[in-house]
Amino acid sequence: MRKQLMLLTALLLISCPIFAQDESTEEGSSGGMAGAGDFLFEVTGTPFNTGGSLLNFSEFRARYFITEEMAVRLGMEMDLNNNQQTPDLVINDSYYGLMPGFEYHFVNEGSFRSYAAADLMFGQRIASRKSSTGPTVLGAASLPNNPSSFVSNRGYTQFGGRVSIGAEYYFGKRFYIGGEIGFQYINRNNKEVFVDGESFQDATKSSFGYLNTTNAFKIGFRFLNF
Repeated sequence: MRKQLMLLTALLLISCPIFAQDESTEEGSSGGMAGAGDFLFEVTGTPFNTGGSLLNFSEFRARYFITEEMAVRLGMEMDLNNNQQTPDLVINDSYYGLMPGFEYHFVNEGSFRSYAAADLMFGQRIASRKSSTGPTVLGAASLPNNPSSFVSNRGYTQFGGRVSIGAEYYFGKRFYIGGEIGFQYINRNNKEVFVDGESFQDATKSSFGYLNTTNAFKIGFRFLNF
């Protein structure tokens, strides 16, 4: 999924000259910025906690402006990781999330604008370790060894909310870059873990909040106007 997001970003950059050609003939929204009826796509990422990479990509997001000040959005993230590590062992450790939200924009002079946003957050991690010659684990992606200790690499479902502030700069009528930082609170239901069909560890619940920097950088373009 990360490679696909990197490819999408490259396509956005390549498309900039094409978008620039339209600026002499297309009437802009909000003096070049997004306005009512505009439909935009963007990808977000962070330069923090990248494990040596320049940038880790986070969300693919669609945005629709109801007015110049208000927009609705839908963020999506997905990490599909279903690997056959040996002929008799398949490990699935996949995640997907959906983040519907709302933005209120403070219309500024020029091409710069700032906004506040709120999102609902829903996600699921699917984890299993299936083997034809050894133990099969459902609810976790690794083989647990102690039922009294919390099993790592565990599957879960979660929901929560996020509030953020952001800013963006528009290069003409199509292309923009920006950033966003916020705080999110998550309620997580960890899956029950089974080993060879027998319950190994009961389901658990947890709640936590933290500063979110996964959308600290974003790049996007205006796709359509309705």
